[in-house]
Amino acid sequence: MADLEEARKLLRDRFGFADFLPGQAAALQAALDGEDLFVLAPTGAGKSLIYQLPALIRPGLTLVVSPLVALMRDQTRRLEALGLPAAALHGETAPGAWRRARNGLESGRLRLLYLAPERLADPETLALLREANPRALAVDEAHCVSQWGHDFRPDYRRIADFAASLSAPQVIAATATASPRTRADIVENLFARPPRQFVGSLRRPAIALSALPRQRDSMRQLIGLVAARRGGAGVIYCRARETADRVAAALKGAGLPASSYHAGLPTALRAARQDEFLARSDLTMAATIAFGLGVDKPDARFVIHYDTPDDPETLYQETGRAGRDGRPAEAIALYAPERMAQLRAARFDLARLDAAAGEKARALSDYFLKPACREQTLLRALGEQAPPCGRCDNCRVGRPAHRALRLAGAAPRGVFDLARDVLRSGLALLLPPPAPIADLDAPAASSDAWTLAAKKLSVVEARRLELLRATRLALARKAGLAPGRIIGAEALVAIAVSPPRSLAELVETHGDPSGLLARHGQSLIDATIAGNG
Repeated sequence: MADLEEARKLLRDRFGFADFLPGQAAALQAALDGEDLFVLAPTGAGKSLIYQLPALIRPGLTLVVSPLVALMRDQTRRLEALGLPAAALHGETAPGAWRRARNGLESGRLRLLYLAPERLADPETLALLREANPRALAVDEAHCVSQWGHDFRPDYRRIADFAASLSAPQVIAATATASPRTRADIVENLFARPPRQFVGSLRRPAIALSALPRQRDSMRQLIGLVAARRGGAGVIYCRARETADRVAAALKGAGLPASSYHAGLPTALRAARQDEFLARSDLTMAATIAFGLGVDKPDARFVIHYDTPDDPETLYQETGRAGRDGRPAEAIALYAPERMAQLRAARFDLARLDAAAGEKARALSDYFLKPACREQTLLRALGEQAPPCGRCDNCRVGRPAHRALRLAGAAPRGVFDLARDVLRSGLALLLPPPAPIADLDAPAASSDAWTLAAKKLSVVEARRLELLRATRLALARKAGLAPGRIIGAEALVAIAVSPPRSLAELVETHGDPSGLLARHGQSLIDATIAGNG
């Protein structure tokens, strides 16, 4: 316990934290006792301190394997600023830094050495590390060990053999994201001895999750989202380097402070942009999903996925870049409804071929398409049962408004422009209650909602809407149904604004669980054509 008190003092005096976070002290005590550990906790829960503090209290060297150059650079810079002996070795290490690290190892002064997993294949590095006789080996982003993880790195599979060649030092693995299957794979492939496992809740009370259908002009949509959050720092995740550069250029062209960050940039430029992002509170960074940022910036207020992640683990991992200081933050994901619908339809076939792929497809499509709590859906995919968060867009607006907002995200203009603007500026906090939106299906021709729609539409769109309403009402009376049973009023406005080209497109876009739209939809399409005249 004396070591734990020393760690608490170091935490206060050097790192500036008043006390340990929940669950941190127990894991830290096990680390100080020399136990092998597997730690699963959300971003911002202080996982790195569980191996950093023992490394600074006890004699000997601690190696830290990390997949991200940016993260290694950030961590070592922070430690050096605190006067703590740390260094990093990776493919971009300058010759002078390599010599200083080597001297620190040979003199025994160095306490923490961060290295890329690729370094484990370098004979010179291996010989140097064996001679240094490290006391502990920490594996950051340990999900990279697992073939079931969202960012599998084959070089991480070498770590177990590397540890065995070092006379089996203490092993500490940490990650913010791992499903039960991934956890089991990490333990099996990394540890020579059964580790003590610390699995905390993955809930993030500071982050409000939301999702929006991707518009045809998605760049304009993105600019609107960032503009509504002007003055706050944020990250936009993109699939390709070219996309990240294009996003940053578009934001700057709109007068918004932005930059891009990816592996294709020169080392010095990446470092400069990382420093700028850390220093500023108003910069938006567009980064590739594959490379990530790996930057510990506590005051990022939002994360936007411009390109939809491929699995729930990636989605969870990257949304955690926001709100690490515990203050309210947002994580917004854009998605293509047709792609999610295809994924939902294919998930059973995927499950027959690969159970894990089927599970991921189900979880991802559920996250975007179901009106349930998004955090609850996401955490279920990671093995945690949780109550509704009360913060996400689905929890806040309820099911009827949820449908209207999804339409607002998809429609280029029309009655739901106001709803879209409100969503951009504050996660629908100012939306009207669900009842008025549901009342769009009421038969009263003088409904205030319909009057608002007419005012927002062009002359041609308003003519289409009137014909659509009349056609829907005639169909409903003939079938003995309420008009809303055939198609909702929100969708009717969307059809007036952007008429479908075929019955198949109409059904695919707006859904048809009852089959009524397939039966009567051609009459609605004919009404839009008549409305053009």
